[in-house]
Amino acid sequence: MIKKTAIAFSIAIIVLIFSGCKNSSNPQVFFFNYKFIGIREGRTVKFYETQDQKTWNYSPGKDFVSPESINGVFHFTGPYIGAKNGNTVKFYMTNEQGIWSYSQGKDFTSPAEIDDIFSFSMSTVGVRNGRTVKFYDTHKDGSWTRSIIKDFIIPSDVDEAFSPISNYVGIRKGKTVKFYSINDQGAWTYIPGRDFISPNNTDGICYLKTGVMGVLSGRTIKFYTLNLNGTWSYKTGGDFSF
Repeated sequence: MIKKTAIAFSIAIIVLIFSGCKNSSNPQVFFFNYKFIGIREGRTVKFYETQDQKTWNYSPGKDFVSPESINGVFHFTGPYIGAKNGNTVKFYMTNEQGIWSYSQGKDFTSPAEIDDIFSFSMSTVGVRNGRTVKFYDTHKDGSWTRSIIKDFIIPSDVDEAFSPISNYVGIRKGKTVKFYSINDQGAWTYIPGRDFISPNNTDGICYLKTGVMGVLSGRTIKFYTLNLNGTWSYKTGGDFSF
């Protein structure tokens, strides 16, 4: 009995180890300042630049390497990115030479587990925990407080939350993304006729401020644009594989 228990325990440990390795190795993609996308693998983020949103070129000398383990990165505002490790986010700033420096005194620590964190406006982040998104404002002294923006209670299960532009939130479940906005009364409302349904498996979303949405599937990003009638069109010839 002791031997069987030891074997079962060993198998469980092996499964946990390999599960952790698999999760930490999954790439993450995010936009950075209009013509850049960042791709995170482990502690390293590499940046790729485009001039025409069709060809993406690696930008040497601009890599961000976190000094500690991280499980998420997002573009906050301007030259800043936030790097998430558990419930704590540290912020880093880049200069014109592509050198990254830690922004002392600006850490954000969430009172609840962070499933997703994203920039909502110039000084506000949205933090998803389960089906609830709470909002926090930063101040000149680097402190953080709860925002007056009402919590967004997601009406169904969710895989990912992000903000395409200020005052809007996108919610992804599987291959489908639905969009929500704040009305004049401060309440969250669903935007009909704007749903995006990916024809491929979806591992992540990045929304460029040019109105283009990138869909990560494996190690390929496909790009889509929103038409005036609310439909989405695939950008032929713009796929980026890494």
